[in-house]
Amino acid sequence: MPNPDAQGARQFHEATKLTYINLRNKPPLYKSYPNLPVIPLPSDDLADDLALDAPALPSVAGRPASAGGGLDLNGLACLLYHSCGVIRKAWLRTAGEVHYRAAASAGALYPTEAYVVCGPLDGLDAGVYHFAPESFGLRKLRDGDYRALLAAAAGGDESVAGAPATIVFTTIFWRSSWKYRSRGYRYCHWDAGTVGANLLASAAASGLPGKVAAGFADSDVDRLVGADRRNEASLCLVSIGAGNGTNPEPGRVDLAEIEGNESLVFADEVEYPDVRETHASTVLVSAEDAAAWKGQAAAPVSQPAERRFPLGSESPGGGNGMGLGKVITSRGSTRRYRRETVPADKFGAMLHHATRGVPSDFAGDGSPSLVDTYLIVNAVAGIPSGAYFHSPGEDELHLIREGDFREESGHLCFEQALSADASAVAFIMADLDRVMGRFGNRGYRAAQLEAGILGGRLYLASYALGMGASGITFFDDEVAEFFSPHSDGKDVMFVVTLGLTAEENRVRPFRSRVAVKLDALARGAGQHRLPG
Repeated sequence: MPNPDAQGARQFHEATKLTYINLRNKPPLYKSYPNLPVIPLPSDDLADDLALDAPALPSVAGRPASAGGGLDLNGLACLLYHSCGVIRKAWLRTAGEVHYRAAASAGALYPTEAYVVCGPLDGLDAGVYHFAPESFGLRKLRDGDYRALLAAAAGGDESVAGAPATIVFTTIFWRSSWKYRSRGYRYCHWDAGTVGANLLASAAASGLPGKVAAGFADSDVDRLVGADRRNEASLCLVSIGAGNGTNPEPGRVDLAEIEGNESLVFADEVEYPDVRETHASTVLVSAEDAAAWKGQAAAPVSQPAERRFPLGSESPGGGNGMGLGKVITSRGSTRRYRRETVPADKFGAMLHHATRGVPSDFAGDGSPSLVDTYLIVNAVAGIPSGAYFHSPGEDELHLIREGDFREESGHLCFEQALSADASAVAFIMADLDRVMGRFGNRGYRAAQLEAGILGGRLYLASYALGMGASGITFFDDEVAEFFSPHSDGKDVMFVVTLGLTAEENRVRPFRSRVAVKLDALARGAGQHRLPG
């Protein structure tokens, strides 16, 4: 009998309990290989040996500095440090030691892992390596040159085949889902995007070309780096450097299991089946599928605007000479803005350099992006407050609606003061029907990844110009509705707040008038009728 069983109600009660985040089942921030030795990376003086002195803004835009002399172990160490390394540590009396990483991550959970697939480099043998941020070293997983195998998995991608090294970014789903539940799957791609933005900029600052590949046979790449596909899966490849025309076949094609690879089974992990089901729906099965997947989407169609505001682009008033390395090592997410006006030349330069095309197998220089940028401008000199669409090809803002939208901005970004106080908020959106009509479900991953790269570039460009930035949560449909009808058919991918960081960089309590009204309506306000 159902009633005497006494299990259904108990299971429901346990499943619907409200509690703070369960810190007891938080996954570790670092993947470990306890049986494999660490190969230390050069780090005697990170400030000098790994410095990236090239100006930050051109590097963010992907314009390489003077041609580098090729990739060696020191150069690889520099790239890994400035993309996914631990740039500083602090001791908090209430929480203990905290590690601050080079790129922004939702909730500082860092679901992204980095693997290096390289040919012989000066100072490093050919092989497949896992990067260990906590010890700043590499662990060799496979011995031999596997670049040809990786390139074949990527549909014969020539940039992967010829590059001295390719970085494979994977994600560990539970690291993000632990806090953000099913929505954490989005954040996994954002995280890979912000790390990728740092890597591409660091490569450009080193005089090396970089290119993103999102199309590859998943099982081949996962097996190569040892990702189990259930808890960890490959998200993208970033090839670094130009080839020399020689790339031998891998030493062995029959891949053995990686010695010492941990199973990534986490204690008390909560199952979110839709995360794994969604990821499974995006998989490319074969190298032939990957080759057919690559290409460009159709150019997006945007509604014209009657009022347009040109933006400066190349010559901001100071700050553009800051080296990329200094920008990365001093970067940190802003927690409070000053509500002060940002100079128009800085704002224009930030957007110009951040929104250049991402070199990739789905979009790139001169080809359509998968994402569009909408903005709420609160305080930018010479630009009326209002809602805008940014046209990167023309370096101008298209006015959608003029007005003071600080309250609306705070509400749209999950009732947070950060977006109400910011000088501007960038809403990165995508027409998913258009994207997935061309790329299938894999297009969803590509759109989220490109949004993360754009968000990461906005971080770097804003800090290079003496401003602050921070990614932020948002109400999806409300954002799309706010920018309608211009945004009809589009979904929000990523949101970044921009402005001048306050001296007291701590979260400010906030409650928008929009939320107060909505709460009142939810409690029945306006629905009462007097008799008679």
